Amino acid sequence: MKKVGLYFGSFNPIHIGHIQVSEYIRVHGSFDEVWFVPSPLNPHKYQETLIPSDIRLKWVQMSIEDLSHTYCVDDEFHLPRPSYTHKSVLHFKSKYPDISFGMIMGADNLYGFHKWQHADELARICPLHVYSRPGFEKPPSPIPFQASWYDAPLIDISATEIRDLLYREGSINHLVPQAILPELIAFFQSVKAQP
Repeated sequence: MKKVGLYFGSFNPIHIGHIQVSEYIRVHGSFDEVWFVPSPLNPHKYQETLIPSDIRLKWVQMSIEDLSHTYCVDDEFHLPRPSYTHKSVLHFKSKYPDISFGMIMGADNLYGFHKWQHADELARICPLHVYSRPGFEKPPSPIPFQASWYDAPLIDISATEIRDLLYREGSINHLVPQAILPELIAFFQSVKAQP
């Protein structure tokens, strides 16, 4: 049975940390493929801080198009909003019954996972594959929700930091895929130019 890692996120915007983590867990988690699943409206994020969903989706597609065994799927754009992960996973399991799914997430999300909708069932039907994040230590065994833990290289990059740098006209050349860099800079320049 094919094993696919679902990498949900706002990707607001996608950055090289997302890509490096996806590659690390694809290999070390023995996934055949990783699917990036951009969320048009995450219930835990404030909508006003989000780059428009169609732009975020396009940037993910552009950023990973040359990666092997890695794809971007837009299923959440065709499901009710906001995007609850439990409902999305049920959708994927129904649409692809011959695929075994796991979920890729950062350690910061694991610490708040108990607040997610139907968290226990979600972890049971889509096992969690958690990568380390700066400031979030590996919890003592047994790891909550029977999650698999990965000491992936700690990449201290956040989408919030990137947006802040763009507003201040700082350099983000080393933080985001080169494929989206010109569009990303132009987008934030247009936002700043608005009255």
